[in-house]
Amino acid sequence: MGNYPKQIDAYSLNDWFNSEKENPIIVDVRENSELEIARFSKEFLHIPISKVTREYVQETIGGLLDRKIVVICHAGIRSYSFCQWSLDNNIVTKIWNLEEGIDGWSRYIDSTISRY
Repeated sequence: MGNYPKQIDAYSLNDWFNSEKENPIIVDVRENSELEIARFSKEFLHIPISKVTREYVQETIGGLLDRKIVVICHAGIRSYSFCQWSLDNNIVTKIWNLEEGIDGWSRYIDSTISRY
């Protein structure tokens, strides 16, 4: 049986940020033009999905690979693909996909983030 990304919804991620636990590393895989429209309200690392290579990802998050990582995109599709790719290539072991992406975060948690 394969290894699959864990799913997390906006409410659960928000609870995680508000808990005493160590916050996850957020990786946003949207393109630059999307960040200009709707920027995530927490600190994040940016790895545009169009630039993903093993080398680029390891260079960007190499020292953080043992940390818990949550990946976001617009609706949760590209981020899920990135999560699965990261698991398949043994880059990470603890990775979550934000269901509904930044759009869900905007609708349920932070309405100041523009929807597109």
